[in-house]
Amino acid sequence: MKINIENFKIFYSSFLGKSITQIILKKIHTLWPNFNNSRNAAIGFGFPFLSAFKSNIQRLFFLVPNKFGLFNFFINEKNLTASIQEDILPLEDLSIDRLLVVNCFEYLSDHKKFLREAWRILDKDGEIIIITPNTYGLWRFFYKKKLNSPTTFSSYELDLLLSNNFFTPIKTEYCLFLPPLKNKFLINKIRSFEVLNNRLTKYFAGLIITKGKKNYLSPVSSNNKIVKQKIRGDIRA
Repeated sequence: MKINIENFKIFYSSFLGKSITQIILKKIHTLWPNFNNSRNAAIGFGFPFLSAFKSNIQRLFFLVPNKFGLFNFFINEKNLTASIQEDILPLEDLSIDRLLVVNCFEYLSDHKKFLREAWRILDKDGEIIIITPNTYGLWRFFYKKKLNSPTTFSSYELDLLLSNNFFTPIKTEYCLFLPPLKNKFLINKIRSFEVLNNRLTKYFAGLIITKGKKNYLSPVSSNNKIVKQKIRGDIRA
């Protein structure tokens, strides 16, 4: 199905979407408690998470993949919004300190190229947060049906993608431990279940939130292992 940015707008303006936004924002704040006058970018449909960058930042870019269509964000003149190609990011080398990838990674056609571009624009101590639907989660069918998400990931797959593209996985958070609900009373109970983040329940979490750090001194010899893993993966597929 065609990806349409209107689907994101409708979902995040709903009661369920607003409740989920607050849960995700709390997880982002856990991974990034302060920004220290940093240069930031959000790739995907990141507007609902604007408040994550509300203070102590130097610059904020919103980058929307052109396959989503066009959308204007009404934010102040210090911030920029651009429609982009996913594998050619319109930012200079080493120009970003933190990169938030939300409502994006599951729609990419080439994750390796995207991560190499992310590595290029991030400064040498740069960090990336990737938020994706969980392959085993209770929300995977919701994301596929309502938001046309073609791909889901496990935490292992995300860690492997990061490691094979010169990032070091640092920490993974999980959220949305109840299935999608329509009743407002029950939706309010979703937050109560966020304390269930343990070894068992994380496998059924709706979303995976992975933080990685740019590996600035990646050994060239590791490419051989990366290529072999890719070949084996292609053969199994």
